[in-house]
Amino acid sequence: MMRGYDKQEALAFIARRINRREHQELADQLESLLSQIIDADMAYMHESGVLDEEGNAGDSYYEDDDAFESMVESVVAQNDLTPEQAVKVASLVDDYMDFQQEYLESKGLVDWE
Repeated sequence: MMRGYDKQEALAFIARRINRREHQELADQLESLLSQIIDADMAYMHESGVLDEEGNAGDSYYEDDDAFESMVESVVAQNDLTPEQAVKVASLVDDYMDFQQEYLESKGLVDWE
């Protein structure tokens, strides 16, 4: 996990901003999916070297496209989703990335070097 990152606070922040009408097919499991997406995002950052073991900034840059693919693949695999559901999850991940960015900026956890 990222140092200074509060998953429950981030989850609440992001869930409040998601337009549920745009994700009606996922509405009943939205929080659960967002939690999985956050975990997949953190796993991506650790595996790719964006974060080190302590959750501090690592030596690598966050690659949006790679992170996106990693998150979608992780959630699809965890939930054994169909290709149609995978498209809907991809749309949710896309929204998540925007709101996660807002959350990180609101907490001063983003460093634009």
